[in-house]
Amino acid sequence: MSAHSLSPWQWRALLTREITLPLETEQVPLQQARGRYLAAEVRSPEAMPALPIAAMDGFAVRRADLKAPGATTLPVSSEIPARPGQVPALLPGTAARIMTGGAVPAGADAVVEVEATDADPFGPVPAAVTLTLAALPAAGRHVRFPGEEVAEGELLAAGGDQVGAGLVGLARALGIAQLPVRRRYRVTVVVTGDELADAATAIGSVRESNGTMLAAAVEADGAQALPSLHSGDDHTQLRETLARAAAESDLVLTTGGIGHGAFDVVKTLLGERGSNTSRFEHLALRPGGPQGWGVLDGGVPVVHLPGTPVGALVGYHLFLRPLLVRESAAPRRMLLGDTSADRGQRRPGTVHALPGRLRLEADGREVVDLLPGRRLAPFGRADAIVLRGDASAAGAGAVAGADAADGTVAVLRI
Repeated sequence: MSAHSLSPWQWRALLTREITLPLETEQVPLQQARGRYLAAEVRSPEAMPALPIAAMDGFAVRRADLKAPGATTLPVSSEIPARPGQVPALLPGTAARIMTGGAVPAGADAVVEVEATDADPFGPVPAAVTLTLAALPAAGRHVRFPGEEVAEGELLAAGGDQVGAGLVGLARALGIAQLPVRRRYRVTVVVTGDELADAATAIGSVRESNGTMLAAAVEADGAQALPSLHSGDDHTQLRETLARAAAESDLVLTTGGIGHGAFDVVKTLLGERGSNTSRFEHLALRPGGPQGWGVLDGGVPVVHLPGTPVGALVGYHLFLRPLLVRESAAPRRMLLGDTSADRGQRRPGTVHALPGRLRLEADGREVVDLLPGRRLAPFGRADAIVLRGDASAAGAGAVAGADAADGTVAVLRI
């Protein structure tokens, strides 16, 4: 490997700087919004609650009618359940039995909890109630005032935030029926190689898996994976396949064909020996060293990943996820746990991507253990990629760097 190989962090920064995906907006019903990313901020169209409501089962009263400390007996002038309808004003010198969520009547300035009265919480409304208090309740006790939870015009979520169940529920409570979200990016995976087949029945054939694997990753990151396409090792066929993919996509991924051999058709078609519309590099990264990117017809960006399944998977999480989910794709530093599966065969100056599994220590700290196995097999159980290497491979500071003195490593969740 050349001493001048780019680090994966330099390549990652290059792609995020050079590739801009279209930010188009669409309005979607709340039921379809979860997991999507907001295209604009969302503000409350109204206050919540819209009017004073009781925060406790009890009796709405005028504080001026109460004795404290001591007992006060008041006639009960009305009952207010938590249901729609007009609520009469509270008559002076009376109390109104009120349920949690019921509208506090005009004239009342506090709600006394039923536990401080002689009323049966489950019985019929009494003719009178005795309230025994050690002190006069504070003004507004057990009353939720208009806008206390959400003020009219208050920011609920910012543009770029991912919509979760909480925002869906909040929007529904405020009468918001649709949310402005980014249109899902359309991504097509183009797999290359004459040896690839749906069923590996012929001698020399390989069951194709990259298309299905990368499509699943794309969908998990909130983009729309269009049907994968396959091209053999023929320039004309590949050119036509890429044109078809570009016509329908915001982003195209290719796998395979970017090494140094005579049949590396992607590189020979789009690299220096061909149209020179794609740049290819061999990064200081194992697996997944061969990488590339370029522009197809119509200005559609294309990212070239290795043909090996592990190389393609590592390349996706290092270089593609930042384009789709931005900050959510950033590596995290966490403690390295079990390293018995690490064979320790690491090249100086190279980042090594290893399969890992996350767990919590007894003290709550998150730890990642290395998984045993070769090639794709351990990634069937992995939920993380552990990035190990020496300081010369870091190229992006402490977070992206290699093993640290505090026992932490850089980790990508997958």
